This record gives sequence, structure tokens and C-alpha cells, in this order.
Amino acid sequence: ISGSGSGLEALLQHQESNDCSHETVVVISDQSAVKGLDRAAKHGVVGICVPLKPRSDFQVGPDGARTRRLAHEQAVAEVLDEYRVEMVVCSGYMRILTADFLTPRLGRVVNIHPSPWGDDGALYPGAHGVRDTLAARATTAGASVHFVSAGVDDGPLIASETTAIQLGEDEDSLGERVRVEIEHHLYPAVIDAIAEGRVVADTGRFRIN
Repeated sequence: ISGSGSGLEALLQHQESNDCSHETVVVISDQSAVKGLDRAAKHGVVGICVPLKPRSDFQVGPDGARTRRLAHEQAVAEVLDEYRVEMVVCSGYMRILTADFLTPRLGRVVNIHPSPWGDDGALYPGAHGVRDTLAARATTAGASVHFVSAGVDDGPLIASETTAIQLGEDEDSLGERVRVEIEHHLYPAVIDAIAEGRVVADTGRFRIN
């Protein structure tokens, strides 16, 4: 996570229900003062902050920036190994993961993005999916769960749901409705399906049995 953890809250509430097939064993944040870590503690889940080291610790330029990213991902990986994490669930995590991190975890890192999906990934990728949906004058908004790739919101799709945009909705109201009506039930359901082995490849795509 990187922020308030509203999606995390929905996942943890689902985890406490009788029909959950997965368990959250640790919550990792790249930011220290975020509500998401408090939410984890409230549900009895270990929360750990793994911040990026200061830029001053690395050389100036692209090589230094990449080394900084890799050092951070290595620190995250060490926590994952310590807690024997089998699947990484990104929920409001605002960092782009590198192939160095993803390749050893192929098919074991998932994300949810507030946008309908197209043939090449999210129709509205990036940090402002709902805002960009409205700016495009689209008639439908949505959320999509996908396996994470080294690109931005373009990994293989697992499941997606859409909703008609209502007259007068703005970024805040539409974003809240997408979260509550779609994300908060779709993500836990997909994670359960993965845990139960019901997500299968089908002609280059994935589907849930």
C-alpha cells in the first residue's frame, strides 16, 4: 500500500468472513504515516514500512535512480520471504515494479486499477484512472484486476466490471462508487479464486472457473 488503505480495509474485512480462502500475513507500505498501516493493526495484521532510501545515498542520474528502485524492491522482497508470502496483492501501491522483482514472482503479483480494460491493458492507465475516464467522455467506468507486469496497468487481465456513469458525477463521487460497488467485492473474490486454483489461462487470456 501507499495510502489510506480503503481497499485494504475491504480485503481484511473479507478475510474475517467465513467464506475467505486466503490470508493476509503482512502489509507493506512504502510510506510511514499512512492510515493503511493503522487499518492493518486494527485487524491484527503485521504492518511494516519499507521506505525508499534518500536520493542522496545514490549517484545522480538514471543509473542511480534504478539502483535506488532495485534496493527498495530487494528490501520489500526480504520482508516477503520472511513472512513466506505466496502472493503479492497491490492495493493502492503507487510504485511501478521492475522486471527484476516481478520475474521470480510470475503470476503471483496482482493489482486492481480503476478503469475498464482494453486489448492492450487499462483503457485509462496511471494514477488518475477515474479522472481520465471522465475526461474522455466515456459512458462507463469500471475496475479491473490483473497480473502485474513491468509496464503501467497493462498486465494480463483476470476480471473486470463496469458501471454506467451517472449524470452529474465527478471524479470524487464516481471514484467512491467504483470503489464501493466494484473494487471492494471484485478484488477479494479474484484473490480467493487464485488461492483456490480457479484462475486458468485460456487462449492467451485468463478466466475464472
